[in-house]
Amino acid sequence: STLFPYTTLFRSMMDLPVQRRVARALRAGGPEVIDLDVEELPPLRPGDVLVKVEAAGLNHAETLIRSGSYTVRLPFPYPLGGEGSGVVIAAGAAAPIPVGTRVCWGTVLGSCASFMTAPASLLVPIPDGLSFEDAACVAVAGLTAGGLARVWPLQGRTAVVWGAAGAVGRMLVAILASQQVEVIGIASGNRVDAVRAAGALHVIDRAVADVREAVHGFTSGRGAAAVFDPIGGSTYETSLQLLAPRGCLINYGELSGKAPAVNLHQLFSGSFFVTKYNGMCWTEGVQEFPSMISDGLALATKRPAVISEVAGRFALDQVVDAYRKLESDPRGKVLVLPGL
Repeated sequence: STLFPYTTLFRSMMDLPVQRRVARALRAGGPEVIDLDVEELPPLRPGDVLVKVEAAGLNHAETLIRSGSYTVRLPFPYPLGGEGSGVVIAAGAAAPIPVGTRVCWGTVLGSCASFMTAPASLLVPIPDGLSFEDAACVAVAGLTAGGLARVWPLQGRTAVVWGAAGAVGRMLVAILASQQVEVIGIASGNRVDAVRAAGALHVIDRAVADVREAVHGFTSGRGAAAVFDPIGGSTYETSLQLLAPRGCLINYGELSGKAPAVNLHQLFSGSFFVTKYNGMCWTEGVQEFPSMISDGLALATKRPAVISEVAGRFALDQVVDAYRKLESDPRGKVLVLPGL
């Protein structure tokens, strides 16, 4: 069942929480600008639910936004976290999700907290067989990878996925493979096995192989129809060299710093395309997000290799350490577990 075992208990509680502890970014900067605050929970509006947060998933985009110099900006101070999972403990009028339901989400600001009030329309029931931690590793990955897979027509063609062992990378590999795309995943070390299990036809260990030579070897010298790159600055030049004529480089992250400005003359040899992924331009709006997350959850139940390993679990009191871990290039998902 998708109902949490304590459904009866929650329904019988006379005193629901009126406050929550939440992590906030006070100003632009590194993890040192993060602080924990106590704030009043707002009253439930029609369609809203109150969720006890069980796991909050941290994402690299949060670090970029907190820097204050990224394309996406939020006014300081602001509550941290956008991805997580938990259990509904109260519901407003007309809320379509009953109390006791296990849910997850990928776009609710302020998720790095003990409790969260959110529109039920943004929450997705967690399927049987997936844990709170699983869901907090999959929600944003399903949303992001689902949008990325729409960018370029690829059925029956070849695509390269950098960072293929990460949470988004594994999901992207699996989605593309399910769409009859020949996927070449790039990872390193023993994580290459997870990429292959996620559905990649070929996997390159970038720690020991020349990526350009390997991709051209797998494609008989032609290159790939698309390259998905979350790394940015350090891989941009190589990514262009992996493309087949009329291929597209899709950048969706800056793990190594910003990619250089596009030089049109550099694109001439293969008449290449380059784009910076903006998820809102590849969906019909936030109303489509839950279905994309649901698709990711369904894929994770069928192909467990899609679910990233957990690189660190931190209590809410350790939120600064959690974000430091995120910025240390961990091999896996970093989670904040408010119940610890």
